[in-house]
Amino acid sequence: MTPWKKAGAILRYMGPGFVLRRMRLALRSRLGGDARVYRPRPWDSIALEDILAPGAPADAPAYAEFKRRQAPPFLFPLGRPPTITDDCGDHHPHRTPTLSERLRLLREDRCVLFFRTPTPGPVDWYDNPLTGGRGDAQRTWIELPDFSPEQGDIRTLWEASRCAWAIDIARARARDLSGADGDLLWRWVDSWMAACPPYKGTQWKCGQEASVRLIALAIGFWATCDKRCGPERWLRFARLCWATGYRVANQLEYAVSQRNNHALSEAAGLMLVSQLFPEFRDAARWRARARRIFERQMRVQCYADGAYIQHSMNYQRVMLHDALLILRLAQLAGEPFGREIEDHVARSVDFLYQLTEAENGHTPNYGNNDGACVLPLSECEFADFRPVLQAANRLLRGAPLFDAGPWDEESIWLLGDNAPPCAEAAPPPRRSSRFDAGGYYTLRRRTSWAMFRCHTYRDRPGQYDTLHTDLWWRGQNVCCDAGTHQYYTPKQPPLAQYFRSHAAHNVVEPHGPSPFEPVSPFLWFPWSRAKLTRFDAGEAGAAVVEGETFDYDRPPWRLVLRRSIISIDDDLWIVVDDLIGAERRAATLRWHLADFSTRCDATNCRAELHTPRGVLHLSTWQPDATVRRFQIVRGVDDQRVQGWIDRCYAHREPVPVLEVEFEGRLPLRIVTVFSAAPATITGPEHGVGVWRVDTAPNSVEFELGELQRTDKGGSGFLRVFAASQRES
Repeated sequence: MTPWKKAGAILRYMGPGFVLRRMRLALRSRLGGDARVYRPRPWDSIALEDILAPGAPADAPAYAEFKRRQAPPFLFPLGRPPTITDDCGDHHPHRTPTLSERLRLLREDRCVLFFRTPTPGPVDWYDNPLTGGRGDAQRTWIELPDFSPEQGDIRTLWEASRCAWAIDIARARARDLSGADGDLLWRWVDSWMAACPPYKGTQWKCGQEASVRLIALAIGFWATCDKRCGPERWLRFARLCWATGYRVANQLEYAVSQRNNHALSEAAGLMLVSQLFPEFRDAARWRARARRIFERQMRVQCYADGAYIQHSMNYQRVMLHDALLILRLAQLAGEPFGREIEDHVARSVDFLYQLTEAENGHTPNYGNNDGACVLPLSECEFADFRPVLQAANRLLRGAPLFDAGPWDEESIWLLGDNAPPCAEAAPPPRRSSRFDAGGYYTLRRRTSWAMFRCHTYRDRPGQYDTLHTDLWWRGQNVCCDAGTHQYYTPKQPPLAQYFRSHAAHNVVEPHGPSPFEPVSPFLWFPWSRAKLTRFDAGEAGAAVVEGETFDYDRPPWRLVLRRSIISIDDDLWIVVDDLIGAERRAATLRWHLADFSTRCDATNCRAELHTPRGVLHLSTWQPDATVRRFQIVRGVDDQRVQGWIDRCYAHREPVPVLEVEFEGRLPLRIVTVFSAAPATITGPEHGVGVWRVDTAPNSVEFELGELQRTDKGGSGFLRVFAASQRES
């Protein structure tokens, strides 16, 4: 993309406000403004008399006593973390290593990265243990690049400094586990502060990272602050909090310009500093600014239907955690936010609830996922969304969404005495739902459901995934999204590209160049365009959702892709993919399957997925196309990348992927049937007319319409004139 074309695309898609704000930030940096603001300094140069408002004691012993008497409102009283009972504690742990094992690792100067991987040795704050490389400890953060082969993936370099270990110490303290005390916490905090003086090195590069770190350290400090927490520790903690607040406050405009959860996390960090240290000279200004930005960004970032601007399940959880903390702090300070903001959060809870699997709290592995969990306040596994949804619903509505379980611990930490007791819940039903503003659609049966993605992006997309479909069957995500893996893989560039591409999603990919042109690691143009053409929740019979994408509706492709999903019952799902055009084309249909054993019958275009809860059969039929290849691939990364999934970050695992490569003159139609028993598909000539699927003990007939575009005089993509079950 030429510079002029790139500039025009940025102006068109990101908007003039974004361009002007980024130009202003760039000019400030070029003129040396950032360098003047963020001069590196040793910790002991931050004197109390310089950061405290008049009237606050600047002598360390007097200041420590002042803070103990001040008792600023926080999630729990100073030195008295909540009591975690067996009823709502970790008697059904899922995280590994366990809390006691993580505590042992901390005593060995090791920690757990991304909630699953112990560091191989003692933590070095500039070593990148997962991807190799080393961060820069000498230069000011503003001089450091975001992407450097020498440091590797900066996100993995930041992970230990997110300080989830501080929350582990707090949670262990609440359980009275041996060794979970201030001495252990400060061993780690002192190590970090010694290695990371203010504004110097990689760990100060990101304001959101600084804010997430502060949130974790504040919980750890408040939980372990006993009589042994003397003046020196209070002084060091005050310096750390002030330096973080200063770092965030002077770069908030950049966070706002990103139009994502950075601004919300940084508002949470700034509000936390101002609430715990109201005696700071800048506390009142920081607090007012944090509230103002939070309110504005919630209106901008939260869609009317509850979906989120970043098109990501995990980033929406980050937003929810930020919002929960801010709402709770404001409530404790006697300055609650208005109903409008609470409604945004409530709609987000309802949205995510509809996209969770009831059995385990998992959501589709959809959208960008950097392994973030701002408030890991339970022993539930990383993929379990029940802790945040339970806490949010209790805060906003005073009632649980789920029965009592380990997910309740987060509610206890955040709500304290205001948390309703652990009790049986009467959860709202999960039903087929449409979220038009966000472009998410679900079809629900009793033991199976599907998510369909159909959206015209008005905010920056994360991945090439239009028409992607997730299928959940008997509590298992049998057709899944591959996830993210890493944002930067200098040693394997195709790896990062794979996870964001069509090849990592359950879609049809026409052969040839990608319709999207990257201009940076997180931005490409044009943005995907799609249209929903039918949604029928199917209360009285078959449920149907269908949509089309126009991503290829231009040279050199000149085709429209359309997908129709028909749900007959729990054990019978039909997916119809249409390629509408006039030329001869080749394409590949992919289904990323759960990592169970498989069987493949290429001759008859059938496959089997042998799950612990039964065999799922996949059959395809294409009346006018020639199948070049019907193959299951798993864990390939030599000449091409395929068959991988990452459910968190920087931990890819092989999974089977069914690839159906076909060719023919457009228009073409390919039908895929998912069933609990082997299925036989019978279709009419050219795929237009009545189709029949026979699978024990039922058969179903349905009619598919003309292979035409609706905006070119067609009457619709799919017409289910008869969708019934009959005895064989």
